[in-house]
Formats: sequence, C-alpha cells, structure tokens
Amino acid sequence: MAKYSYELKLQAVLAYLDGKESMRAVAKRFNISKTPLLNWIALYKENGVQGLILNYTNYDIQFKMDILNYMIE
Repeated sequence: MAKYSYELKLQAVLAYLDGKESMRAVAKRFNISKTPLLNWIALYKENGVQGLILNYTNYDIQFKMDILNYMIE
C-alpha cells in the first residue's frame, strides 16, 4: 500500500495549482513534506491525473522463478 493515497495527492496538487496557497502552506495543511508535493506537481503537469496513480504489478512466485531460471541459462 502506498504511503499517500491518490486522493490526498490530487487534493494537494490541485490546492497548490489553484494559486491561493504557497507550497509550504499546502504541505503543512496536508501534513506532508514539500519534496513529495513538488514531485506530485511535476508528475501532474507532465502526465495529468494519470501521473499520480501508482503503477504496481504483482507477479506470482512461479513466474519469478521462471525468469530467474531463464537468466541463469
């Protein structure tokens, strides 16, 4: 599970891009540091809402073993 939810990321980014609050004020209001907020803003500007969605793939153990065995050969 991600440390920050998609909803929190989106709310924080939109609050900053609204232009009424500084980055420091938005970070303080959402109880986050400025660094992830800055990264989320960049992702949002580059990819839109899709940039804030965490892409995670979960492979089963057999698939992982097959890949390792292939690499060994």
